[in-house]
Amino acid sequence: MEEPATLRTVLATLPLLRAIADTGGISAAADELGLPQSTVSRGIARLEHHLDTSLLERDGRGVRLTPAGHELATTARRTLEHVTETITHIRADTARRNNTVSVVFQNSLGRAVIPALVKALVTERPGTRVNLRQGGRAYCITEFTAGAADLVLVAPPMDPQPNTATASLYTEHLILAVPRTHPYATRKSLRLNELHNQPTLGLAPAYGLRDITDSLLSQAGVRITYAFEGEDVQTVRGLVAAGLGLAILPPEGNTPDLTEIPIDDPHATRELAASWRPADTTRPALAALTTILGSDPSWLPGPAH
Repeated sequence: MEEPATLRTVLATLPLLRAIADTGGISAAADELGLPQSTVSRGIARLEHHLDTSLLERDGRGVRLTPAGHELATTARRTLEHVTETITHIRADTARRNNTVSVVFQNSLGRAVIPALVKALVTERPGTRVNLRQGGRAYCITEFTAGAADLVLVAPPMDPQPNTATASLYTEHLILAVPRTHPYATRKSLRLNELHNQPTLGLAPAYGLRDITDSLLSQAGVRITYAFEGEDVQTVRGLVAAGLGLAILPPEGNTPDLTEIPIDDPHATRELAASWRPADTTRPALAALTTILGSDPSWLPGPAH
């Protein structure tokens, strides 16, 4: 195994030898490399000293490679080409990472909030790639804390964690969704204790909105058994519209078969927040996204802002 000093000299001098092989002379090699001719000459002399062999021999006014010089120049060319390819790959991979951000979010945000956020980001920084994954609140937090996502959007916010920043985006008042044919459909507001003995629908356990719903009903002294459970808000809204029960949901606007009724309870809200790791904001795409999240919320859709 070669001594480190010899390897350092060889590796540092390979570009000089390759340039001489390509151009046919020391002066031409120096011009190609943008170095003084004396620097190239001393570098080759130092390499010959470490290898204890001649790499160049005089050929009239120029030089030519010895057999050992040819062998090392061929290796130098292959090595430098490989290094160049590796550098190109690393730079391209770095550019992709700098230009890509991964976001994990709750299913209920996929209809309006996420499209609005992605639009704001690509408008601010065209060409940015956004990798999106969605699921229940527990899934989203697990993915983020495992490092599988750069940013997480959940409601309610994550509990404080070390090395994590959280920004509250908005708080919205929840509504009671009822079928248009239900006696409550004409009401201007409802108290949660009026849900006694009403067929109630909700998201499955481990979803953020389900936790909020259970807490609200418990505080109101209402005990229920969920008639049906879904895994996304749109499914639950569809079940309500089909006349299968009532549900506490985020507002989206009345539809032909469903009416949204304000809930007479100041705690019937949910807060949406984004969390990320500040150390990762050295990457331009994530820095741009977190800047948007911390700016004027005009990008938020509909009633959110």
